[in-house]
Amino acid sequence: MPSRDRIARTRPPADQGRATALLAAPGRTMKSQSVVDTLGLKIVSGELESGALLPTEVELSLRMGLSRPSLREGLRALAQKGLVEARTRRGTKVHDKAHWNVLDADVLRWIAASPPDPAFFMDLLDARNIFEPAAARLAAARATPEQILAIEHAFREMAKSLPDDVDSCCRHDLAFHELIIAATGNRLLIGFAGAIRTALLAAFRLSSNARESYENSLSEHWAVAAAIRRRSPDEADQAMRILLAGTARDLSPVYASQRRGKPPRRSAALARRRSNQG
Repeated sequence: MPSRDRIARTRPPADQGRATALLAAPGRTMKSQSVVDTLGLKIVSGELESGALLPTEVELSLRMGLSRPSLREGLRALAQKGLVEARTRRGTKVHDKAHWNVLDADVLRWIAASPPDPAFFMDLLDARNIFEPAAARLAAARATPEQILAIEHAFREMAKSLPDDVDSCCRHDLAFHELIIAATGNRLLIGFAGAIRTALLAAFRLSSNARESYENSLSEHWAVAAAIRRRSPDEADQAMRILLAGTARDLSPVYASQRRGKPPRRSAALARRRSNQG
């Protein structure tokens, strides 16, 4: 990689009984999708905890200003996503995380909008460690010249965004990984990556804000792209493993802070960036 100057780079406990207080009336009629979004986000963020009972249909429909059929439609959608369980004469109960469909687009969107969940992002990193090195290996063997150029272009755009525009960097980082997966030509891998792209983008933002310096990350990304250009599957596989190990290292303090219930310490790079913007 061409040399560069150093690149700087709450939740209230829920009542285990009826969760009535958490569902304030919004003052306007809500459609069933709004029910899904409102309750889904409260569940995923932890505002409604596992085991909590939702208010009765009559209470909910009055509080949310909608018809009972619309409410039932929304609750059915949440049940299909694994977030709630409707039990005859016993009410609707919030399911624990083991039942959630974490590949559902709405569930991933709510996870991304919630305070970071260390367990989820560790699961995501485990999954990436399984399929991304294999994807890099396949890309090194199968990528077309045009696909290689696209991967390198995404890297350059990612590097060019730093240190001033981390949001843009994260979008190009996502493109870099998606282009590698696209270069495998494997429809299942491509589909899986598409299903989790919201979670990937959230993970990239989390690691970028935790990172002390971007130099190592950029070098690790370039090593993957260079191995693919050299048509070296073994090197591409190993380079991707090193890149993901760096991601785990960047996220370790974030996970530790979340487990202690404290906000993560700001990285020096993030502090410098905010100071420059001020």
